[in-house]
Amino acid sequence: MPIANQEMIRNTNRRLVLEYIVNNPPVSRADLAKHLQLTKATISNIVQELLDKNLVQEIGSAQTAMGRKPILLKFHQSCGQVLAIDVRPHQIITLITDLKGENCRVKEFPFSPEANLLPLLEHIISEHMENCKESPYGIVGIGIGIYGVVHKNRIVFTPYYPLPAPNLSELLSGRFQIPVFSENESNFSVLGESAFRCGYQNMIHINVHDGIGMGILVNGKLYKGQDGYAGELGHTILFPDGKPCACGNEGCLEQYASERAILEEYARKIGQSHVNTEEFLKDYQQKRPEAIEMINLFVKYMAIGMNNIVNTFNTDLIVLNSFFSNCIPDINSRIAEYLRCHQNRDCKILASRLQDISCLIGGIRVCIEHFLDIEHLQIQTLSADLENPEHS
Repeated sequence: MPIANQEMIRNTNRRLVLEYIVNNPPVSRADLAKHLQLTKATISNIVQELLDKNLVQEIGSAQTAMGRKPILLKFHQSCGQVLAIDVRPHQIITLITDLKGENCRVKEFPFSPEANLLPLLEHIISEHMENCKESPYGIVGIGIGIYGVVHKNRIVFTPYYPLPAPNLSELLSGRFQIPVFSENESNFSVLGESAFRCGYQNMIHINVHDGIGMGILVNGKLYKGQDGYAGELGHTILFPDGKPCACGNEGCLEQYASERAILEEYARKIGQSHVNTEEFLKDYQQKRPEAIEMINLFVKYMAIGMNNIVNTFNTDLIVLNSFFSNCIPDINSRIAEYLRCHQNRDCKILASRLQDISCLIGGIRVCIEHFLDIEHLQIQTLSADLENPEHS
């Protein structure tokens, strides 16, 4: 067999072994051979290589009734760390974790759309590197979630803040000698959510904020379209010749169903200049008619948008992540019922498990999979540290 083919087979086997250890700890060499259908000699050689690289640890013997007790293996998740950065229109949030997405620390930074993003990110990354716990590999990757269009790790368009350098990832990677991955925040979100819902190979993740973004997973792979513009759900047309949109069209969905649009229309209806999410929720809970009307419209408009999604992708699952659906428990079931009654479609609609950190977890996942050269990282738990972010 040619050497190149032998190397390819070995790399494939190594990837399978490491991915199984990462996602199914603890496991013995014998179990690896059984589940992966590889020879014991192949498993032994690969495991020794992973031990030498400090990626895998032996953690003792399994309890057996008779015979030699097998030595158990687990992934050495604290051998490195990963940094994810969510660049929001008015705030930057960072998350640093170990190589299993655990032992998390969250920090918030103020951000003005007028600020120069590149030096700000350089400062944030430098601060994290200085405070990073010592580990054999240090920070192995940085994921940056962008509110806009990203194609092949280059930023194409940002509607909410000035376009940073298109080659932002390349500049930061050169500065810190760490792989940097920029991606649309909804694309990161669907990858983050799917790490928790690993049984779904086809799923859609919808983020509702100032706009409406969508991440698309098809057969377990992120779908971005020809040039990164796939998933711009907020710019699908709801009302031809409707409200003007910053994208240049009229009547876009996000002009009617985004968090910003709902709150602005509600404020207009009650004669206020501004209403925040907490005030709106309080009025809704007190059954103020105008607030109930706006939620009914949100349900209707999102159901129409989801009907278009189901007809286009025939997906297994839609995850809706919005302030309204996260705080009002029956919204998802109402949207599903609207689909059944008005659009004659059934679709599983679930709330996001990750909510505000879905983008960050997606960035963490991408960096870990790149460093380990695996394809399907599963994340099971979140640290309580996420509930109390640090402020800078």
